[in-house]
Amino acid sequence: MVRFIRVAAVCLAVVALCLPLQAEPLISDGAFPDIDDLIRRQEKQFYAINAYPFGLSLDAAPASMENQALAGEFVAGDETDLKAATGLHPFELLQSYGEYGDLGMFGGVAAVGTAFHYMTLKKEGAPETELALARKRLVRAIESWHIFMVVTGGNGVVARGIRRLVPEDPNDPPIPGGVPELIPLADENGNPLPEPKDNGTWRDDNSGGALPPGVWIWEDSHSKDQMDGYVFALAAMYDAAKGDPDIDQALVAQMEQDAVDIATMLMEKRTITMITGGEAEYDLIIMDAAGRPTYHHDLNPYSLEKAYFPEGEKIFNTFNLIMTLGILKGLHHVSGMPELEQFLYQELMVDRNFLDMVPLTEADGAVDYIYAKKLTFHSNVNMIATALYLAIYYETDPDVIEVLQAFARDRWWNREDDFSTAKKLKNPFYDAIYLAIAPDATEDALVDEAMGYLGGFPLGPYLNSQVINCDADEGAAGECLAIDGETVLTLDNPPAEAGEWATKEALSPPIRPPSNYISRSNPFETNGGGGMRLNPGGDMLAAYWMMRFLERRDESLPNRSPHAREHIPVVVSDPEPDPELVPEAALEPAPEAAPEPAPDVTVEIVPAQEILSDWPAGDVAVAADTTSSSGGKSGGCSAGVNPERSGWAPILLLLLVVAVAVVRREGQTA
Repeated sequence: MVRFIRVAAVCLAVVALCLPLQAEPLISDGAFPDIDDLIRRQEKQFYAINAYPFGLSLDAAPASMENQALAGEFVAGDETDLKAATGLHPFELLQSYGEYGDLGMFGGVAAVGTAFHYMTLKKEGAPETELALARKRLVRAIESWHIFMVVTGGNGVVARGIRRLVPEDPNDPPIPGGVPELIPLADENGNPLPEPKDNGTWRDDNSGGALPPGVWIWEDSHSKDQMDGYVFALAAMYDAAKGDPDIDQALVAQMEQDAVDIATMLMEKRTITMITGGEAEYDLIIMDAAGRPTYHHDLNPYSLEKAYFPEGEKIFNTFNLIMTLGILKGLHHVSGMPELEQFLYQELMVDRNFLDMVPLTEADGAVDYIYAKKLTFHSNVNMIATALYLAIYYETDPDVIEVLQAFARDRWWNREDDFSTAKKLKNPFYDAIYLAIAPDATEDALVDEAMGYLGGFPLGPYLNSQVINCDADEGAAGECLAIDGETVLTLDNPPAEAGEWATKEALSPPIRPPSNYISRSNPFETNGGGGMRLNPGGDMLAAYWMMRFLERRDESLPNRSPHAREHIPVVVSDPEPDPELVPEAALEPAPEAAPEPAPDVTVEIVPAQEILSDWPAGDVAVAADTTSSSGGKSGGCSAGVNPERSGWAPILLLLLVVAVAVVRREGQTA
């Protein structure tokens, strides 16, 4: 009998050694009880009010101050049913919803929180009632995410935003808010509308009957920030649903096809007139339903706000380079598409040297406008954060990861001599992103810092209360006493127009003006907010649930998607900067682009002149030829799936200890 026990224990020990251990999460349930409660309250607001129409993040404007107070009492209280608590349906509580037109990013980051919430509860073994509610919310978000692809008419065209006209429940009151004017895609002669192209026009349902009539409308001109957010959410929701026996896997197949369609659109080449004159073919162009590029359409590194340079030349756009690598990695992760695998890992990274270009960001000719100190456009910081996460978290090649991690550390997270760098922005979402993809072992201090910042935002409810840290006299003096009565703010730009002061250091969350998307707002602005609005706080929800799911690690065990795909090998070189690169471009943030020209119409490209101040002024035409040439070569290795970590590992580890004890005891008594 003793021999049997010894053999069994040793066998279990061997199994334990072969299975991966269940690593410790960045934050454990109950480790920060006050923040757990804060998030619980904000989620109550988010799902009962902000996301009520179709499961995605929206701004919510109460119909009155009384209604806003009722909403706040509901969120802070114990009742889970809004109407039971207030006597009002969500649609009766509000006068309107907002941010329909930026849902790719605004809704995408919040949907990542929905996905990680469900994955975390599964991982932690939550009760089925709690798990079922999180699953229902995830499935609803996935279904609404697919509308972006269907309502446009397909062909890989993605809506910038979507809007539901009638409630999901026919017994609900009407959805509050007026309906925008709808413009047809083209006039009676087939000419695209509007002319010139703008940054978003509301359209009627173009699904050709695939969607029920009269239910959905959409905004066109899907931009590169919306694409970034859309793929960010698509990949997270794919991970949450794939292989789950309680989720219809037809939804997973649908997400895979959506990713294939988007990738196919981006791999197609279009005829473009270059800034130097002459025509060439370019891919990585976001297209619209009327056959034109969208307003902010360019992802190609050889484009700078519609100004296209000859491919292979020394000047390139670092921002677009990182965006492309992240977006295509996310699409490959979801689709497993062999043509996309070949396109990304052979044609782009090797043949076009995209991976070798990543470390050249400080070389002459590399246009890097992610940061510009006090002129930093914080939407750029947010876009690069999500693109880097896509490029690294879903990657399996350690050489590719190393190149991208170096960029993430030195050019996004902690850029030297720039006070606007992500590490200094006191932003939990950025902290969560870096903890997921960093080349370093997990820093306990950074985890604690992130949770401290998260707990500092006035969530649950998150109102849009006016915050005035600096009055006119303080602004003129260049120093303000913040609303907490303790913090002294030193201004970076006195004297300035009243209300436009900015500090030399990012404001701490308790004294920051509110925002409907914290990670895209300027954390150096002293004053802001005001008006009746319930802010969704979607990026803070995402930060919390990502940190509950992601694992503490050493340098040899990076966080990685449980469904990360293997791919064809990439040969990575270590190039030295070429001394013959063209003079360095001015590192100023990209301003709003000029109106998009129609095909074959020549216009002055103001953004290129402003960003590339030393480039000769000139005209350039952006001609979209919707007839594609080869966008990628077929072939590639079949994708593999990493095994999920086993919840049996701690038990088996205990058995290993028992086995060792048994063997030692047998040895002593032999």
